[in-house]
Amino acid sequence: MRSVAGTELSRKQYLIHLNADYQILAAAIPETPVEVPSCPGWTTNDLAKHMAHVYLGQAHVVETGSQAENKEHLAPYPRTDDAMEFMTWGFEAITKALDINRPERPTWSWHHSDHTVDFWFRRMAHETVIHRIDTEQAVGTVSKIDEAFALDGVDEVLDFLPLLGSWPEVPNIDFGIVSIVAKTKSGSQVWDLQFTDKAATVSAAEKPNSAAGLVISGDAEAMDLYLWGRIDSSDPRISITGEGEETFKQLMQVAVL
Repeated sequence: MRSVAGTELSRKQYLIHLNADYQILAAAIPETPVEVPSCPGWTTNDLAKHMAHVYLGQAHVVETGSQAENKEHLAPYPRTDDAMEFMTWGFEAITKALDINRPERPTWSWHHSDHTVDFWFRRMAHETVIHRIDTEQAVGTVSKIDEAFALDGVDEVLDFLPLLGSWPEVPNIDFGIVSIVAKTKSGSQVWDLQFTDKAATVSAAEKPNSAAGLVISGDAEAMDLYLWGRIDSSDPRISITGEGEETFKQLMQVAVL
């Protein structure tokens, strides 16, 4: 697996986070479904079913090296209407797949450069923590994200941006330079984002770019949640300097879909 700023954790650490956040997510889902504010139109049962589909889909990718054409190719596919049973089935499938397949084995991924099983350790861990937050927000009890894991989450989601140029629905994104600053107890990590025409590049930096028209800063956890659209700039942990935040948020919304 790769990171832009050297934030990546070990595979063992990703599996620890994946398991821990899944357990919190599963425990938070109420018996009677409630709406999920951060996922408009979803209830907690819908979120559980989404996680089941994600886990089963990526387990298939890890095991076969390719995407499933439809859900019937995800064998064995559970025949149940119970959202929790479905999600549990999916979680067991992805953790087993990651455990028994060599990390360096080539497989499909939508990433612009990493097409190995290794990619999915990181991706599944971060997918789970964000939806853990969604579930906790829905029931009113949100727990913290580990700082190092949140910092890596910032790096991971920013590394989605180079994909924007390959999507026909993305308009011209000649947006200039944006600097993202994630603060930790030991200092800060900076990423410079360069948007030109239909291309986006991401690089690590020691300090915000002097040419940046927009600088967004916050602690690592807040920045991770902000980039995923789980909090906005009204959160006191987020600081905005410059102009263009709305345009940047629109680009991030496309990137994380």
